[in-house]
Amino acid sequence: MFRDPREILLAIPAVIIGLIFHEFSHALMADLLGDSTPRRYGRLTLNPLAHVDIIGLLAFVLIGFGWARPVPVNPSNFKRPRLYDILVSLAGPVSNFLIALITLLIEFLIFKIAGGTYNVLPGLIPVFHYIAYFNIAFFFLNLLPIPPLDGYHILRSFVGNRFGNFFSFYERYGILFLIGFIFFVGPYFFQFAQNFYFSLFNIFSPF
Repeated sequence: MFRDPREILLAIPAVIIGLIFHEFSHALMADLLGDSTPRRYGRLTLNPLAHVDIIGLLAFVLIGFGWARPVPVNPSNFKRPRLYDILVSLAGPVSNFLIALITLLIEFLIFKIAGGTYNVLPGLIPVFHYIAYFNIAFFFLNLLPIPPLDGYHILRSFVGNRFGNFFSFYERYGILFLIGFIFFVGPYFFQFAQNFYFSLFNIFSPF
């Protein structure tokens, strides 16, 4: 995915920020809805060490796809297990989208208030771009209904116990479906995420 070492260096902070807030948001939402499991496992924190999987991080920056340490959640602790499980699953991708919007907003505020900063520290521009772009990609990727992504958990919770045999099969081979998606559809997906990023960028531009 990356063509030179500079792109890898720019991707590292973007990926780490995206992963940390994604997993922390899962943990926070679960805790707020009555499940203390993430808190007991030390996941209700912004400490990168609690969320980042080193192998998954290296895979992200080298091939464009990887993983973090999943947050343990026990839906049986929820008063409304199916609904609350959906909300917990949504919290991660939504946090990534919010990070992308906040990053773009900060970038344009710096440009408007202290435009000279870009001339002094030109490296700020690509750092902001990568943070926004990667979090947009994380947002859409995690909404895909493919195990073990959040989109699948949302679908599974929404459907409930119906189609149990299908879901058992789907979960068993889900990682193969995901790998197939990354290799065959991935380039188009990341192009879509990039186009979406530029669309947001253009929305902010007039201001």
